[in-house]
Amino acid sequence: MALRRVSDDDDLAFLSELARDPALEPFLAPNRSEPAPLRELAAAPPPYGVYVIEVAGGRVGGLALTAASATSPTCEISRVMVRPNVHRAGVGTQAVRMACRLALVDHGRHRIEAQVYGDNLAGQRLFERAGFTREGARRRAYWRHEQWLDGVYYGLLAEEL
Repeated sequence: MALRRVSDDDDLAFLSELARDPALEPFLAPNRSEPAPLRELAAAPPPYGVYVIEVAGGRVGGLALTAASATSPTCEISRVMVRPNVHRAGVGTQAVRMACRLALVDHGRHRIEAQVYGDNLAGQRLFERAGFTREGARRRAYWRHEQWLDGVYYGLLAEEL
């Protein structure tokens, strides 16, 4: 398995199409995986940016790393998505761990944060398996698909990796 930075518009189109998959879309923040915002994120200096997850040379998913603070060496992992046909194979967990190692070890960041909708139990399990600590929840913080959803927060410190 490999985690590589987005390299062209074809990668961006793949990620945008994947985000529209009916099995994934309910669990992603709206409009956060459209080509224009992804292109802007992809231009960020490492470790920040948009990444493609590959298995056996084929694209199966993606994720993004962004700065969580302008003054502290922290980042946020978001837009974690894997094709439904490879769910439950550990690909997402392994990709998140690889992204954490990239940010925390290779680039000296101190902390990685993540947020998951309260109804996204698979996403919560993914971050817990990857070593993140559940740090709390913002109750009924997001109006999504005609209902209020909690935002569940996770964090991972460099020394916990």
